[in-house]
This record gives sequence, structure tokens and C-alpha cells, in this order.
Amino acid sequence: MENRFDSRPIGVFDSGVGGLTVLDAIRRVLPCENFVYLGDTARVPYGNRTPQTIVRYAVSCAQQLVARDVKAIVIACNTASAHALDALNAEFDVPVFGVIEPASRRAVHETRSGHVGIIGTRATISSGAYERAMRKIDPQIHTCGLACPLFVPLVEEGWADTEVARLVVREYLEKLIQSAGAAELDTLILGCTHYPVLKKQISDTLAELAQHITLCDCAEATADDLVRQLEARSLLTARDKPGRSAYLVTDDPVQFSMIGRSFMQDPPDNVVHIDI
Repeated sequence: MENRFDSRPIGVFDSGVGGLTVLDAIRRVLPCENFVYLGDTARVPYGNRTPQTIVRYAVSCAQQLVARDVKAIVIACNTASAHALDALNAEFDVPVFGVIEPASRRAVHETRSGHVGIIGTRATISSGAYERAMRKIDPQIHTCGLACPLFVPLVEEGWADTEVARLVVREYLEKLIQSAGAAELDTLILGCTHYPVLKKQISDTLAELAQHITLCDCAEATADDLVRQLEARSLLTARDKPGRSAYLVTDDPVQFSMIGRSFMQDPPDNVVHIDI
């Protein structure tokens, strides 16, 4: 059968800037694709909203991307992935992918002890979405989740590489290890798209605590899974030149660009404001 390709862009949306880590990871593995990124910065954060409101916000973001003729949509937000993935797949003809299932599959594959930790926002941890996803794969998996609400403001303030961040990271990880059992936990899911910015601090702290724990980055797992999904659907581009990324936000473009510098190797520029 003749190979088929699709030159349309890939849509990516998040409640704010955190999803830029997902976009960055995807661009590294699909450098020739074009992207449209939507940050719903006027309504961030989604984490303190009801599930019904999160679905409504996610649908409105997806509508904006579909209107720009994207060939697929990535929900680059753990909270929206937990609550809105099924609704978006039912609502739209283009395939929609979240960040939770790819990270869960990778964690189950990586663990040897069968004990996986999850750190994320309060909304993500309380949803139990990672636990459900992993137990669909392996019903015997053991999980321990911990909300780390100070991580997001640290990252957005540009304080990731500071002593304050290292102290906060250590405080949370010590609590997680104490809850999970140090001898058994061997894999840790970074269950928030902001957390890859703190990956070095998390890794260094685990080493200081003498913990040999594999980090599972939801952004990297999503990027690798997306390649396989698009290839299976004949949705990869035939372009052999570097692709471009367009950025849309629902609030201040200047602030988005400034904060976004901490999230990407190639920071966002030409950010456009839209109303939803």
C-alpha cells in the first residue's frame, strides 16, 4: 500500500504554560511537523474547577484548534486529560491524545518492584487517573500519590534553579518516600507538565536520599507515544524541513512569552491573543 502523509499541523493545548514542556518534547521527536499551541491563560488554573467546567473549557480550546485545521490534538494538561479526554474524542473527528495514559504505560514498563509513585497537582492526584490507568495495564500495581502544590508557582516564578526550590523538592520527596516505603518504590511519575523543569532538582534530591528511582516524564512519554499513534494513522508529514509553531493565548502574550522561556529550548515568540 502506498504511504500516506498529512501536512496539517498538530494542535496542543493547556490551561497555561506548563504544556510547553510537552510541545518541546514532541518537537524534538517530530522536528518537521507544524504545531498550533493554545494556552488558556485567562482561565488558568483548571485544577480548582469542577469536572463539568474543565470539560467545557477543554471543548472550547479544542474547537479553536479544529477551526485551524489541525490533524490531531494533544491535551498537554494532566487535569484536562483526567477529566476531558473521553468527551473530546466523542465530540471531534480528529484524534485526541492525553498525557496520562502514555506516562502510565511507561511507568508500568519501567518498574521492577511494581511500586510506582506519582507527584502532581492536588486535582490530578485526587482524580486517581494515574492509578486507574496503570491498573488497567497491571491490576497488581501498587501506587502512592502525593500532591506538590508549591512546584508550579516555583517554576512559573523562574525559581527552579534556586536553593528555595531544592528545599521544597526535598521536603516533598522525603514525605513521599516515607509514605511509599523507601525499599519498594522504584519509579516516579512526574504527573504535571511543569515538573520536567524541576527534573534535575528532583533527580539530585533522590540521589542525596540514596533512592534509586527512575523518573517517568509525562512530556517525554507523550511525545514518544504520539509518534507511534500518528504513524499508525498515516498522519505524519512528508516534509523534510524544520516545522513551525504558532502560539495562541487567551490572556497576556508578553507574560506568556517571558514565563515560557523556562519551559523550552526554543522559547515561544510571535504569541497571538485570542478570545474564547
